[in-house]
Amino acid sequence: MLTYIETLAALAEVGTMTRAATRLRITQSAVSKRIATLEHQIGQKLVEPAGRRVRLTPFGIRLLDRATPHLAALKEALLEETVPQGGRLVIGVSESILASWGPPLLARVCAALPQLDLSLNAHRSPVAVEHVRSGEYMLALVAGVSDDAPDLKAEKILEEPMVVVPSGLKSFPLSGTVPVLTIEPASATWAILERRLRRLSPQWTFRLEVERTLQSFACIVQMARHGLGNGLVPAGVARAMGISSQHLIYLPEPGLTRPIGLVGRATTLAIPLVQEFSRGLRRELEAVSDFIA
Repeated sequence: MLTYIETLAALAEVGTMTRAATRLRITQSAVSKRIATLEHQIGQKLVEPAGRRVRLTPFGIRLLDRATPHLAALKEALLEETVPQGGRLVIGVSESILASWGPPLLARVCAALPQLDLSLNAHRSPVAVEHVRSGEYMLALVAGVSDDAPDLKAEKILEEPMVVVPSGLKSFPLSGTVPVLTIEPASATWAILERRLRRLSPQWTFRLEVERTLQSFACIVQMARHGLGNGLVPAGVARAMGISSQHLIYLPEPGLTRPIGLVGRATTLAIPLVQEFSRGLRRELEAVSDFIA
């Protein structure tokens, strides 16, 4: 029954059998068969055609509305039961973290906790958090931690410095208006940075002005490297892409940072192995500081 409800939820979200199959990593015929089986078990029509798409019937909508909270709770319970003392942690990680200092940090934590079996998945931060909320992942290691997920708990791991990668790697003094390329407004990181910039700007003798936004910090670094504008990016991403600290412009103290946190349900964060993992992240941070600052 669990897989059938999951299939119905995917179909409701994406609107076609093909996309639902891609989302669930099964065949289109398997999607159709699951929906047909669920309809037979319940004795009600759950989906109906809507042009080239499909939509849930009124009964299907009511069923999914009632089943979704229980579905998330059941997934969470099943995940938690797999790690009584040691075992597998399914984690969503922000792409910018997993493309920079995340792997060396996680490798050190795994070496220190041999009983730990990490299953890592790369996503944008909001998507990783949503997978935790739906019960698909136990935890999310993400950037831009905020209070936007009141049903989840966030433990701050560190504050990652933001730096300016000067256009063409030609350094300059910070003064007047400094145009920058940075991450898109819809990102979790920018939601935090924007508030912090408003607070810090009056203390500076210059002003960062967002000239353009992109969907990827890595792309911003590459554009800055080749003279297509100054990039405002996490220090870890710039360093991972081979930009030396001598070519980076660090902002005045206290500096501009983005919060990195471990997100999960309170019950998950209370599991002994998860607590060990969280402590391990903090303990090993100093060893990988060269990858971050």
